[in-house]
Formats: sequence, structure tokens, C-alpha cells
Amino acid sequence: MCGISGIFSKNKLSDSSILNSLKSIKHRGPNNTIHISFFDKEIHFYSSQLSDKRTQFDLRNSDGIQTNNWIGFNRLSIIDLSNNGMQPFYDNDAKISFMMNGEVYNFKELRNEFLSDVDFISNSDSEVAFQLYLKLGDDFVQHLRGMFVIVIVDYQKNEVNIWRDRFGIKPFYYFLDEENFIFSSEIEGIFATDLVQKEINFKHLAYTFYLNSSFAPNTIYNNIYSLEAATQLKVDLSNFKSDKKQYWQLNYQPNHQLISLEEFLSDVEKVVNLSSVSDVKQAIMLSGGLDSGLLAYMIGQKNSDIDALTIYNESVPEQNELDFAKSNALNANLNIKAFEIENQVDLQTIKEYCFAEEEPNSSPEPAYFLTKKAKQNNYTVLHNALGLDELFYGYGYYNQAKKLEKYQAFLWKPFRYFLTGSKRSKYEEISMFGLEATPFIMRSFSSWTAIQKLFSLYGSADWEHPISVLMNKVKSTNINFEKMPLLKKISYLDFYYYISSHHSLRTDSPAMKNEIEMRFPYLDHLFVQKYFNCSFLDQDLSKENNKPFLRKNVQTILPQDVLSMKKKGFSMPTSKWLENINLEQDFPELKTYFGENYKNWIDHPSKKWFLISTSLLMKQK
Repeated sequence: MCGISGIFSKNKLSDSSILNSLKSIKHRGPNNTIHISFFDKEIHFYSSQLSDKRTQFDLRNSDGIQTNNWIGFNRLSIIDLSNNGMQPFYDNDAKISFMMNGEVYNFKELRNEFLSDVDFISNSDSEVAFQLYLKLGDDFVQHLRGMFVIVIVDYQKNEVNIWRDRFGIKPFYYFLDEENFIFSSEIEGIFATDLVQKEINFKHLAYTFYLNSSFAPNTIYNNIYSLEAATQLKVDLSNFKSDKKQYWQLNYQPNHQLISLEEFLSDVEKVVNLSSVSDVKQAIMLSGGLDSGLLAYMIGQKNSDIDALTIYNESVPEQNELDFAKSNALNANLNIKAFEIENQVDLQTIKEYCFAEEEPNSSPEPAYFLTKKAKQNNYTVLHNALGLDELFYGYGYYNQAKKLEKYQAFLWKPFRYFLTGSKRSKYEEISMFGLEATPFIMRSFSSWTAIQKLFSLYGSADWEHPISVLMNKVKSTNINFEKMPLLKKISYLDFYYYISSHHSLRTDSPAMKNEIEMRFPYLDHLFVQKYFNCSFLDQDLSKENNKPFLRKNVQTILPQDVLSMKKKGFSMPTSKWLENINLEQDFPELKTYFGENYKNWIDHPSKKWFLISTSLLMKQK
């Protein structure tokens, strides 16, 4: 896990732009920093005050250098802690540089299969990915299992190629116009160059209010883009023209053959073991649920040195899973450390949580709280159980959609007259966009009509519904989407949007603020594709029996109290934190941004948090 930045321009620039960018994201790579530039047909490596002492001794600084290309790398050392694994890598014959943020879990297998004749300078996964590219070209990405953003600069071809992992776990933001291509692992890394103005895109901000986060390629800023998951971006540096293409897609290929308990557990064991390679201290984010319970059990079988970390709040029983998490830890034979969430915090703490994320959010992020504790206890890697709810139908809307599907032909119009308030608006939106849109509609804290009214100062009456925009993009990028069964459509959308543009995004930035790498073992594309193809996953699905396939297969290995626990999940006491916050008094600028409209829109804690985080980000302009 690291931080990367780059600047390519038609104009010559000093090193201040790249160094300011790297400094702004230094938390992503506290161990070392190097920046480089290519000119006079040679690559030039430089150190700075951000570099470690050895690198500052070995490499000169770039004071006085003017060039039209800079790339830089902040390293968080995970595999091969020596400076041999430091990036950017460079091949002098091919005139190609390489940077990677993330982890390639199967690097040892790739090294043995494809690169036995290569002399390596490190034992890192990044160098394996680089050498694989030099050998296979663009096809190298098809062999990678893990989470990554990879940037390859070909100085002979005068082009940059970027690949983002298949589920968008690692972030990549960029600005591109006719004279500049600027990128970074965080949005702030772009603005810190002082080459791009920070301007809010109010339509995309409104979409965030409805969907709870932006969906790629959108961000809440004008001309700042997020590269879509499973996508390759190519930029021609001679004219700054770009081209994007998907290199992988989740598709439903029905498989009716039953999968045995032994096969399923073997598959889980493989992906968990694959993602556990590390040279630093690791832990698992452990709740009281099935997903993290299974992850803990598998880790406990092979890695007794990996601990379990959990959070709890005794004052909010519906958010407290401590006893169940302890059961999971005991069952997995893992040492567990529990951290209590405070019920009362000051305004400064609220601001800290808002600034842990780069775009507005609906609640304080639990990952920020937990990774802060992890950092204090000297952990560097945390394992997260994200993915099984989306794959095996763990959310309530899967069962709701399955039941409604039987009656949708004649229920839509007459049924809405029996509903009032938010229930009626949600039902009308479902009838407009179909049952596959249920996840977006049920998660939203407000109707789109109410959000349009909130943003009326910005011409919102003419804005297209965010679900319409998102669904059009889905259908244009996957021609097979419409052919999928309903629950597969919902599952696909959960992976396409909820994981790549929400869940993983909302854990990466807060975790990296605390210098913690977050890993998602279940988000292995081969594992996800195999079980996405299973046609029988909804058998016996009900409100009480969510994730029936998974639940059946963990009956003999998880504790009984965990198996019968009602779904809760990690969450923070947002309402309690906001009890003493007066928006008019503490955030008077909201009236400037939204007029009097916002006062009629704060009937839910998540709406208040949205307005607070928005206000703080807008004041940074």
C-alpha cells in the first residue's frame, strides 16, 4: 500500500508541484519517498526531505530542475521491507518506469511460472508485476490477483498506461486537459500541485447525497475523475488524448451444479491464505457476523500470529456485537482486542472524521476509528470481510426484491396509494427504475425530489435522476446485464457500485490516514466469478435466512450464537455524536450554500452528517 502522484505537461515545471503532491499524501507511504523525471534520454532519480536518510544520502535532490514530466512514490513497506523494493522501478533498455499502489497476492506463483529466468533486485510483489509487464505487455494484468493501481510510463512511446483493479479497491484520481495530465492516489494530491483549481460540481454533489458516494468516473469536483474499476486508461503524452477500456467484467454464466461443503471451504481457504502474505504485523477486523467469523476461522487455521480487532458501544445495543465477536475469536483461536467507541465527542473530533474522507459522507467511518487504534498497537495490515453479503444475498433488499418480483406486474400503481411519506417516494422510485434499483433506493436517506429542492440554487430542476445516469452507464458497459436474473442484477450492481465506488473507497482513505493497509480477501475475482455464476444461491432465502448458501456451509464451523445473531455490522453512534451540534450556530455557511432549504432537510442524523462534511469540504476551496 502506497501513494503515487504524477504530472505530465506541455510546460516545464519545477519539482515543487510533485513534491507538494507527495507531501499531501505522505500518510499513504511513511517509510520512504522518491520522485523521478525523464530528460536528455535518461531517467533521473531524486530524493527530498520526504525521503529516508539513506535515500537522501544516495540520491541528489532536484532543486533547480525544470522538466515537463514528474512521477513520485510514497512507500508503506509491506513485502520486502528493504529499500530494494522501493519504487519507481525503471528498465533502461525499454525506457519504461513502473509504480504500483496495492498488493499482488499471487506474485510468488507468477515469478515461478513466468519469470524464472529473470534476475530480481528485490523480493517484492511490485517488481514481479513490473517484470511480468515487460515480458507479456498489456496482457500481464490478466494474471494478477489482488488489489492495485499500476502506472506504467513508456518514454519511447510517449504514453502512460494505468490499470485499476477489478473491484476498484485501490483509488486513482486524475485531471486531464489539452496541456496537462495530473494524477494521484487521492484527490488532494492533485490539488496540492497548485496546477488545478478546486471547483465543486453541484450536480455530482447532489448525486452523492442520494447515492451516499460518487460513482466513477464522477467526483464532486469539476474535471477531477476517478478511474473506473477493471479499466485501463491510456494517455498519449504528445497530444494528451486518452482512451479507456475494460479489461475484465463480472458476467453471469449460469452453473446449476451444486458445490460441496468441502469445495466451498477449500475455495475460501485459498483466497484467505493468498491474501495473508506480509512481512509486517497483521490483524483482522472482526465483528460478530458470519463473514468475518469465517475469515477469522480460516486465518486461525494457518496464522496464529494474526490478531483480531473489534469495536463496540455498550450504550447502543443494536450496534454492539462484542460478545459475538469474542465468540468468533475464541472459535478461531485468535487473540482479540476490543476498543470502545465513545458516545460523546467534541466538534473537533467530528471534523477529524469528516476530513478522513475526501468527499461528503453520511456517517463517521468505523474504519477510521479502528485503524487509528490499530496504528497505536503497531499493526500495519488489516483484513476486512467485505464481499460475501454482495455475493450471497446478505442484505434485506435481496429477499424483498425476490418477493416483490412475483407481484410486480400488477402491484405498482395501485399499491402506492396505500403508502405515505418516504415509503411512498421509495416505492414510486422502485416502480420507475425497476426492482434491480432497490439497493440504491433503500440506502438513500432522502428522495431525489427532496435533494433537488435542497440544491435548487444550482438549477437542480433540470438534473437527471442519479439512478437513471448510473443504470445507463451500467447497461452501456455490460451488454449482458439486462439478461441477468433479478438477484444477479442486484448483486452485480452491488459489486459495480457499492463496493468499487462506496465500500472500498470509504475504507481506503480513512485507513491510509492512519498508515494502515486494508485487505479484502473475499474480493478475489476468480472466487467472486465462480460463485456469482451459481444459480442456486437464493434457495431458501428469507428474511431470517439471509445468505442461505453461506449459512448452510458454516453451520459446523461457527459458534451457535453467531449463527443466530441478527445482522448488525460495524457502525458508529452518529445520532449521539450530533446531539449537541447546532447547524445554524456551528455551520452558518450552510445558509450561503443552500439558502433556507437545508433546515427542512435535517430530519435524520445521516442528513446532518452529510451537510457538516459538505460544509467542511466546501470551506477548503
